[in-house]
Amino acid sequence: MQTVYFVRHGQTEYNVQRRLQGWNDSPLSPQGIEQARILAKALAPLEIRHALASPLGRAQQTAAIIREEAGIPMEATPALREVSFGAFEGHTLDELEIHFPGMWAARMADKWNYRPPQGESNAEAVPRAREVVKRIESWGNGGPLLIIAHFAINRIILSLLADIPPRETIEMNVPHTVIYRAQKLDGAWRISYRDAEDPLGGFLPGWIRQEDPAKPMGG
Repeated sequence: MQTVYFVRHGQTEYNVQRRLQGWNDSPLSPQGIEQARILAKALAPLEIRHALASPLGRAQQTAAIIREEAGIPMEATPALREVSFGAFEGHTLDELEIHFPGMWAARMADKWNYRPPQGESNAEAVPRAREVVKRIESWGNGGPLLIIAHFAINRIILSLLADIPPRETIEMNVPHTVIYRAQKLDGAWRISYRDAEDPLGGFLPGWIRQEDPAKPMGG
């Protein structure tokens, strides 16, 4: 059965400060480093053959920890960069209201299609997400594959695989220590997830919804 695992980078200093990241970057926090180690330990027994990782620093830092623990070959993949917040990057929501009044509210009114100044919308990231889907499909039964990337781009790729509509995609949560699994069965991709912080927990069908979709800090 064709299997692909998806993880997000560990918590960053920007995540702690609740700053938007996008293509901007900040290093993993001490908690984020520990989260990456937890992911690595959970991934090690899964016999993953290869990993595609975002080239952004926080994802590469996470990938290095996973590679050290699990011995998985890594490949930097530009299409896995996070969805760009453009001029919003580096700001908190309070700062956005000062520098870009009303714009965050406009984004929340149409999260799929809204494009921040100098940034990109979720919809505009779909073509490069499709590039990753093509890589996944072409990998075939070469053994389990791993994607190491970000909040928004991971859920876009998952939605393309499992045919999840945009209105539901933007409600999907991608916590730092959750492993998503996509498996192709009878020609259709099925999604499941597990929390790597629970060593006894198995994969559950479906995906996690955001508790507060009005305040996603992604990245």
